[in-house]
Amino acid sequence: MKPTCLIIDDEPLARNGLAEDLTSLGLIEVSGTAASTAEAAAWLATIPVDCLFLDIDMPKTNGLDWLAVLDPKPLVILVTAHPQYALEGYNHGVIDYLVKPVGLQRLQLACERAVTQLNLRGAVEHHVFLKVDGAYRRVPVADIRYIEAANNYIRLHTAGGKLLVYQSLKGIETQLPPGAFIQIHKSFLISRSHIQRITTNSVTVAGTTLPLSRRFKTAVLQQLHLTNNTRPLG
Repeated sequence: MKPTCLIIDDEPLARNGLAEDLTSLGLIEVSGTAASTAEAAAWLATIPVDCLFLDIDMPKTNGLDWLAVLDPKPLVILVTAHPQYALEGYNHGVIDYLVKPVGLQRLQLACERAVTQLNLRGAVEHHVFLKVDGAYRRVPVADIRYIEAANNYIRLHTAGGKLLVYQSLKGIETQLPPGAFIQIHKSFLISRSHIQRITTNSVTVAGTTLPLSRRFKTAVLQQLHLTNNTRPLG
């Protein structure tokens, strides 16, 4: 069954064009469209969806302001003509940021990312078996916030606490779903789905601020598609 989405944009041409493109790609089913955040709220109250394609410059309520109070939140992809809000969007937990006009190839990449994130949230097959205290333990990938290198060990920071595993950072990375984690420092590998904030030299993940090293900074921004959508950090 395909993931479902709601398109929220006050411009009819933009709504209809995006709906047609999403239908042609066939990765995400368009459940409906809304011309305002009020319409979107009414829709979500009766028909939940997996993902939102949300414009920022909306009548009455700014898309980001509405997103800040939306609970629960589906996955969110911002679609806007305002590239300067990219960093603020990621601070709200969006998974991608598309600048209008959106090409079909770029839209496909965003859809693939959404599908990957949804699989990580709900599919039991996404897990790793790690040797902890002499026994192999099953760890759901969706529970992992970030992974920290500690000499010959790695420390997994998960929803249920910390796990110390005799393994390298590069070794654990090969066991994780492609694209689900990003290396931000020689000692830190982070989950994309738990990124909350990005600054010039740090990334906040699930409430913890971690260093963003100069060595990995460019690659991190490219993977999050921030390099062409916004002004340089700092």
